[in-house]
Amino acid sequence: MFNRFSRNRYGYTRWDGTQKIDGIDADDILNALADDYMEDGNLQQALKRLMQEGIQGQDGRKAMGLREMMERMRNTRKEQLNRYNMASGVMDDLREKLEEIKKLERDGIQQRLEGRQPESPTDPSTQKGQPGEEGQQDQSGQQPQSGEQGQQGQSGQQSQMGSQGEQGQSAQSGQSGSESDGLTPEQKQRMLEMIAKRKQDFLDGLPKDIPGQIKGLSDYDFMDDQAREKFNELMQGLQQQMMQQFFQGMQQSLQNMSPEDIANLREMIRDLNKMLRERQEGLEPDFDSFMQKHGQYFPGVNSLDDLIEQMQQQAAAMQGIMDNLSPEQRQELQDLMEQLMGMIAFA
Repeated sequence: MFNRFSRNRYGYTRWDGTQKIDGIDADDILNALADDYMEDGNLQQALKRLMQEGIQGQDGRKAMGLREMMERMRNTRKEQLNRYNMASGVMDDLREKLEEIKKLERDGIQQRLEGRQPESPTDPSTQKGQPGEEGQQDQSGQQPQSGEQGQQGQSGQQSQMGSQGEQGQSAQSGQSGSESDGLTPEQKQRMLEMIAKRKQDFLDGLPKDIPGQIKGLSDYDFMDDQAREKFNELMQGLQQQMMQQFFQGMQQSLQNMSPEDIANLREMIRDLNKMLRERQEGLEPDFDSFMQKHGQYFPGVNSLDDLIEQMQQQAAAMQGIMDNLSPEQRQELQDLMEQLMGMIAFA
């Protein structure tokens, strides 16, 4: 019986006009309309003013008119435009940089086809067979000699024949070098055209959205060195911005923790250590009770093994993030975490 009376509790404060109460009813509307009509006797104008200005009751109840509604809508629209225009500006800048990178790559491909760009060492069309110089020297040095009857005239004749042999061998090596890979210049040009066509088709087939383009270009082997450098610079800049935002968010979260949050975190760490210690000793920890008290820290965890695995994954992810921070950011974040752990220890 007592529960029935104590179920709903009410608090009373002094009226200041800001409290939310029931809206305007029909009597309020008719009273406001009658007051306005009595002033000039024009019912149509009274209805129009009522719709434009709204109704303000004597007890503080209020209904917005069209004028106030439009003003609020304009302010909300302005806020939303300002908010998303900033994001749109960032995306437009990214799109412009990606278009520049793709244009550089297309120009580089065209220059490679026209032979106006230095060939890349990894280009298949530049892999030429290099004849062995040692083999040339061995062949040029194989001159018949007759025992120890080496006379100056004979040695001079041998040196002359050796020099002539070397000249012939070098001429032959130039021909064998161009044909050692089995491809003629025409075949190499056709191969280069096939590679260029495949890369141009890949660029044309990139998704229209920015994330899809970034993902596609991340796995793309650029033919133009400048385009590759521009894309790497863009990715490094995006990574630095993400790390900066993460660092600022984590720093703000640590600084804004209330004493109650710190006390709850301290209790969670204590209970977690107790549960892990019981598991290590071969006991059966009360995982359900732990999750009832601290489940908000571990969403999606259904068992102690899941909790341990999640903690290991979070630790690895956190270490990867720390490695990508600058030394100053890393030190500042470590100082904040040490300060937080000290507050937890003495809470």
